[in-house]
Amino acid sequence: MYKREFENLLKTKKVPKATLFYGACTYQNNLLTRALLELLKASGEEKLMMYYDEYHFGSAKNFLSQASLFGDRNILILKTDKPLPAKELSTLVELCTKNDSSYFIYQYFGEDKKATPMTKAFDKFFVRLFKADYNEAVSLLAQHANAIGLAIDRYALGELYVLHAEDLALCVNECEKLLVLGKEIQTADIHTHVYGLGAVSMDRFMGKLLEKKDIKEEFLRLVEGDGIEEIRIVNALQTHISQLFLFHAYIKLHGTFDAKAILGYPLPPQLAAERSKLSIKIDLATYQRLLTLLTDAEYRLKKAGNIEKSSYLLSTLIKFQSFL
Repeated sequence: MYKREFENLLKTKKVPKATLFYGACTYQNNLLTRALLELLKASGEEKLMMYYDEYHFGSAKNFLSQASLFGDRNILILKTDKPLPAKELSTLVELCTKNDSSYFIYQYFGEDKKATPMTKAFDKFFVRLFKADYNEAVSLLAQHANAIGLAIDRYALGELYVLHAEDLALCVNECEKLLVLGKEIQTADIHTHVYGLGAVSMDRFMGKLLEKKDIKEEFLRLVEGDGIEEIRIVNALQTHISQLFLFHAYIKLHGTFDAKAILGYPLPPQLAAERSKLSIKIDLATYQRLLTLLTDAEYRLKKAGNIEKSSYLLSTLIKFQSFL
């Protein structure tokens, strides 16, 4: 089923008993799930959320098998990047078919090719989500901005989308932060306050920096070739190190990592694993030294008089590497 067909189905107020969402867009996956839950008017007590490794077949089966005494629903929402065994999946879907009060929403974030065999269990109620084109993406962001009360023009949303490498989940997260400014957001505000976390060149640079490799050539390419301001490089590093610290703290508390719980949005499994591995290599004292160094660099760059910004930042980053 195409996304538009499913949206038209929701307009008729019909809710499938079992639904599978998968494909290239995490944001649209979550958006359609929220639309289903709103249509069901589901309360917290009626829902059972299972994230990634939390899935347990016995618990899921027992939940969907429960009889309703007071008209309540049993709504199972499973978010995972691993395909379920065919027999388990068929059992869960069948339980929903037989039990009037049970519903199953399966949000699959793994490889598309592994989702294809699972679609057979869902009859026609499975939706493959493709990456939104530019106009559709900007329209989705405009809808979200309107919903949260953020005043922002279409050009600024387009700039945000491009800056975040066309990642809707990152853009939505950024919209929440822009609310703090308390004004209508223009394109100039995006350039001033937003660092494009999706920028491949910046990610590669940060990778070399943290691996203590020679960064001079990459640094000059960013500043002179890509025209990225020194202060934005510092802000990007502050964000990255802060996220690594959050991974470190979460792992210390729980013994494992969950990018969704840590950041508010899921990461590709390989990237999440890399960040968790790196985060543990850095101890708490080093995190403090790194963030203090970056905060001082931010202050000096903003208050800079006659200092040569790129030379100053490069020397600061070399010092940064010496702390690792």
